Amino acid sequence: MRVLSLATLALFILAGCGAEPENAKSVQSSALKVRTAVIQSAEQHTWTLSGTVQPRNEAELGFRLAGQINERLVHTGEHVEAGDVLLRLDPADIRQQLSAAQADVESARVQANNAEANRKRLDTLRARDLIPEQTYEDARAAASAASESVKAAQAQLAQARSASGYVELKAPASGILLTVSGEVGQVVSAGTPVATLAYDGPRDVEVYIPERRRDELPQTARVQLYAEDVQADASLREISGSADPLTRSWRARFAIEDDPEAWSLGSSVTLELVQELNGQALQRIPVGALIDLGQGMGVWVVDNGQVQFHPVKLVRMDTEQAYIHSEMPAGTQIIALGAHLLEAGQAVEVLP
Repeated sequence: MRVLSLATLALFILAGCGAEPENAKSVQSSALKVRTAVIQSAEQHTWTLSGTVQPRNEAELGFRLAGQINERLVHTGEHVEAGDVLLRLDPADIRQQLSAAQADVESARVQANNAEANRKRLDTLRARDLIPEQTYEDARAAASAASESVKAAQAQLAQARSASGYVELKAPASGILLTVSGEVGQVVSAGTPVATLAYDGPRDVEVYIPERRRDELPQTARVQLYAEDVQADASLREISGSADPLTRSWRARFAIEDDPEAWSLGSSVTLELVQELNGQALQRIPVGALIDLGQGMGVWVVDNGQVQFHPVKLVRMDTEQAYIHSEMPAGTQIIALGAHLLEAGQAVEVLP
């Protein structure tokens, strides 16, 4: 009887020992086998754009009155100083307008004197009750109107005298004439552009930003003259408020922080830009690690044999790598493939 009991106990022990490996095997087989990668720090991404050197300030110049161009004293590409005469209009019309304005002043004065003399005469008659009161009031109003007409004529004469100075188109500042379109004999209206002046002073680089780069445009850059070893720092000065309807790109200007004399207008340059976003370090992960659960991009992080979702900000992608910003440090283990097959808290087995 004792021998039978020992045999029975031995069978229970063997059965128990055999069950533990089976349970472990079952738990192990329920974990999804995955391949992982680690978040890596990415070097700063540099990209370039081609552009041209442009003046910081330029203006289209035109006469302030209509007339026929009588003289052209400059040519395209010339450097001019502030106050230099560029073109002149035929002054004949201006002289006639001045003479007419002077004649209008004299005529208005004569009429005003006549009206005042008539008012004084009627004032004497009114004092003796020889004329109706209304007749005198009409004479007084006429004298007042004539006096105002003199003031109006004098104002027109002042305008005509000022206009005589507008027959000369002068440079408002020192600079280079980019274009001179006015020609002798050409009749122009007031304000019609006949020259374009690029002011001396700071220079800009004008570039066009592709649509996909608009949100990652840095504030600083490095500019280099094409085929020459001339470089300088540049800073973003302005960007257009909307994209060009044809090219879908934004016009931007970077201020060149260097001697303007070293940067000839219209020169071709290369603008080197280093991508930054809110001062965060750029990180690199496999493209297959990205997953969107309806709340933005993220990755599955492996933690104690389970996966947890962590959001990331996607900056850009290429064929194999995605560049992101996240709160996770470099070296964090993430799921590299099959991210769409996982759920939060799911157990995984990392393949070697």
